Amino acid sequence: MNSDQQKEFLQATAWLRPYTRWAAAFSIKSTGFLPAAIRNLPLKLIKRVLAGYQKSATGGASCKTH
Repeated sequence: MNSDQQKEFLQATAWLRPYTRWAAAFSIKSTGFLPAAIRNLPLKLIKRVLAGYQKSATGGASCKTH
C-alpha cells in the first residue's frame, strides 16, 4: 500500500477503533472464565472486517510476490 492508500484505509476504518479497543479489553478481562474461542470471537470478527477493507483498498492484490 502506498501512503494515499494507507490514509484512505485509516479513514475508512476509523469507526472500528472503539470496537477494537472494547474487543481487546473483553478478551483480556475474560481470561480464565471463558473459553478462548468465545473470548477471541470479537477480535476475529474485527480482523475479518479489516481484511475486507484492506482487500478492497488494494484492489484485491496480494502481498505475495511468487
